[in-house]
Amino acid sequence: MREESRLEQIRESEKKSHMEMYSNEELYKEGSWLRKPIKTVLDLIPLLADYKELHVLDLGCGVGRNCIAIAQYYKHISCVIDCVDILELAISKLYDNAEEYGVTSAINGIIKPIEEYPVQEGKYDFIIAVSALEHIDSKESLVHKLEEISKGIRNNGIVCLVMNSNVTEKDKATGKEIPAQFEVNLSTEELQALLNDTFDNWTIIKSTVGAQQYDIPREKGISELKTNVVTFVAKKREV
Repeated sequence: MREESRLEQIRESEKKSHMEMYSNEELYKEGSWLRKPIKTVLDLIPLLADYKELHVLDLGCGVGRNCIAIAQYYKHISCVIDCVDILELAISKLYDNAEEYGVTSAINGIIKPIEEYPVQEGKYDFIIAVSALEHIDSKESLVHKLEEISKGIRNNGIVCLVMNSNVTEKDKATGKEIPAQFEVNLSTEELQALLNDTFDNWTIIKSTVGAQQYDIPREKGISELKTNVVTFVAKKREV
């Protein structure tokens, strides 16, 4: 399969699964997978409490699971969050949720693939990308984006990256293994080495790997997905 066709097929499959999940799940509602931000982000939010103003970047923001909690916590200061997602539906629901939780003024929604969003050098105090960077269009683009992220953080700023690695999928109905619907699917070891090299000389706050298994809707049915989730949090040292 040509690389362009493969990319289109993966993104169509991902679009279907995310649109289905976003259409059927409500933010911060009990019983929803969106019921609260991920624990790592929750743990990091208070670390920025001394700031008088914040500029945050949420790559692959979805409907606001993590960024709206940040905006709520920092309502008392000037807090601007650039929220990037490839799906128009995600950004539409993001604004709906921002209005519901009273943080519309903090949210700047951007409909764009992550690889096409230029991370401005020295602009951000906090950059998060949760289950997002593996959906960049190629490994080369991922390497470039990580370099952009490292330069986009100000001194003492924090980066929080959560990525899937070693991903396998199989059709739930037939048990047959199918190609993993991820644009970039690195081995856990390669991903960790890439992150450590990119953020060399930063202060590592957290670096873990956790095996996960769950079902996910795909274009042709339900897939059983297995992955090693790499969580990497680092603080940029003052030069």
